[in-house]
Amino acid sequence: MKDERKSKHLTLEDRIDIEECLAKGINFKDIGRRLGKSATTISREVKRHTYPYANGFSKKEGICDFLRKAPFTCNGCEKKSRSNCPYTRQVYLAKKAQAEYETLLTDARSGIPLNKESFYETEKTISSAVKSGQHIYHAITANNLPVSTATVYRHIKKKYYSISVTDLPRLVKFKPRHSHVSEFVPKWAKQGRTYADYLSYTSENTLMPIVQLDTVIGKIGGKVIMTIHFVQFDFMTGLLLENKSAAEAANKIGLLKSKLKSLGFNFGEVIPIILTDNGGEFSAVSAFENGENGILESHMFFCEPNSPY
Repeated sequence: MKDERKSKHLTLEDRIDIEECLAKGINFKDIGRRLGKSATTISREVKRHTYPYANGFSKKEGICDFLRKAPFTCNGCEKKSRSNCPYTRQVYLAKKAQAEYETLLTDARSGIPLNKESFYETEKTISSAVKSGQHIYHAITANNLPVSTATVYRHIKKKYYSISVTDLPRLVKFKPRHSHVSEFVPKWAKQGRTYADYLSYTSENTLMPIVQLDTVIGKIGGKVIMTIHFVQFDFMTGLLLENKSAAEAANKIGLLKSKLKSLGFNFGEVIPIILTDNGGEFSAVSAFENGENGILESHMFFCEPNSPY
């Protein structure tokens, strides 16, 4: 049994095994046990990639009664090459099945085929089914359409289909999900500033005060407080930001530096080491290390998610 491939897609090797097993008359359950798959998966694969094959003995239209039940193919039938079977043969071919699978995989990754006839046929089939009261999942499975339910819902929401969300009574009851894209620090900004770099630097400079930066969020989308924590002195102050953005954080740090300079203090002497998280608002702070307003004398490090900070 090939358990290590149980959760993976069928490969050409798997399909060749299926073709050989069908020729030997092995049932779906035993084929599935051999490949580490379910009998349903094997059955679905065979049904999806069974092709008609006519030879000189095929004289009668219709389908053989034996093809209406498993294994649904003539691969293991003794009459496949005999003249006493007048029906068109149905065979499973591993290489052809693999080629169709690879083509389907390529089409699925190529984006929305708005210029392809297959897309409009799929849209017409699903839209007609939904308008007649059928569920999207049923429309896909009943017509063996090469599209997922999630993709159909996504296309409907983007108005690629002739039907809309209002045609789906169950979907309109759902509240939209709140999605949040976390800001991140660019790789260039983290070079030489990782948490490992921080530990190495502080081990060599044990007397330098460390300042931790963080943000306290109130109302989503509203003002936030940038906290400035002097670890050795157990003292914390804060700067009020109009929003949680890189530009606002950099602007307030710049104003703080200018204020300290007007009072005769050097920013790098007051805050020589900065440790912050991976919040994108602090990536702009690191940009202050260049130019006229740069904090060249400060060493900034970014904390990793699993670090003790």
